[in-house]
Amino acid sequence: MERPFVGSRWHSILVRMAGILAISAAVEIPVYSQSLENTFPKEWYVRDGEGLEELRNLEGKPAQEISIAEWKGEASPLAQLKGKVIVLDFWATWCGPCMAAIPKNIEFINKYKDKGVALIGIHDAKSGWDSVDKVISEKGIEYPVGLDAAEGDSAKAYALKFWPTYFVIDRDGIVRGAGIKPNKIEEAVEMILGGSSIMSPPVTKIASFPDRWFLGGDKRSKESQSIVGKKIPKFEIKDWIGSKLERDDWEQRVRVVQFVRPELSPSIDQLAKLQSVSERFAKQGVVFVAVCDARSDKSRMESVVDEKRIEIPIAMDRPSEKGANSIGSMGDSLGIQFAPTTLVVDRAGVLRASGVKPDFLDNMLNQLLAESTPILETVVDEADKVEERKADSPKEKTDNKASDVTPATPAPATPAPATSAPATSAPGNPSREDSPAPSSESKKP
Repeated sequence: MERPFVGSRWHSILVRMAGILAISAAVEIPVYSQSLENTFPKEWYVRDGEGLEELRNLEGKPAQEISIAEWKGEASPLAQLKGKVIVLDFWATWCGPCMAAIPKNIEFINKYKDKGVALIGIHDAKSGWDSVDKVISEKGIEYPVGLDAAEGDSAKAYALKFWPTYFVIDRDGIVRGAGIKPNKIEEAVEMILGGSSIMSPPVTKIASFPDRWFLGGDKRSKESQSIVGKKIPKFEIKDWIGSKLERDDWEQRVRVVQFVRPELSPSIDQLAKLQSVSERFAKQGVVFVAVCDARSDKSRMESVVDEKRIEIPIAMDRPSEKGANSIGSMGDSLGIQFAPTTLVVDRAGVLRASGVKPDFLDNMLNQLLAESTPILETVVDEADKVEERKADSPKEKTDNKASDVTPATPAPATPAPATSAPATSAPGNPSREDSPAPSSESKKP
């Protein structure tokens, strides 16, 4: 199989990308961010969008993968549907408005299934699933229906507030509408399929990250930031614990590298957290690896791996020429002075962040995963401009330190879990599409 980006032209592009990141300040805006006013008309939303701020904050951001405990029909994770326009319908058999919307769902998907559109029904995890087979049979549902994971993980990830709730996701996996009325879904999809200007995403740019996402904030050490914005060097690994990573395992992928020291409790705790993050993002192609301090004993590291059930590959760093005061040769090359320290590398092999706080790693990965291939062409254009400026000012000194720019608003954190409660009959008139039933967090026992 041919590998992408092979040849002198792509090598030149990636090298120049690294140069731009080192020479000029990255633009600190979320990739694909867009204001609420730049999406669909407010009357297309339930309650005209009033009180839906948390829900609509998902718009313009990468759609999170859904967590499904059981499928009726063909299993359809979002990753397998990339390139299609996707409609998610969060529903339940106990919800009157949900049931009333099913005929429209069927009519809609029959019309658009051959036009690159997919519809998925995600059923409430708490109750009603035992009636699903009967509903599917009686209503004639042919689109895939999935039971939300035991704790309602999908509902939490999508900030669900009521039933039904519809989401529209574009071909690039970006949420374009959250809380759309059932009778406006077709118009929303038509708008995306037709490429209407009202829904055109903003120009993709290289994104940097707010200081508060990092250990030390704006006071983090110059050494740890000295290589940020540059391509990471190649390393020789002394030994591995677990699976050995080959070059083909990480090329053209977002990577997370964490430096660890098994003798330190904070380092062990962060490694355990990284294992949890890897379980969420590995299926999206993100590669995770830990690097063990060269001064640490391998058997001690192996004990931690067994005790904490770590599946992330562990690379044993080589001793540094600097001696006992250094964590290892790889750490020296990347300006790392202590463990734990977490780094993030983009698909082009450029180090984008060093010293990331565990609580913000999800936000950062979502942002980098949203960066698409066309960004390389933008980088080439910007590289030409940089080279022209350098030619015009040959004596000008290049400052490789990133400028201070206004931090971007980060992607919202995962919403707090909804309070569980016994299922009740859905309130509201089933025929009213704009009067949805409340989510389980608002149902009372």
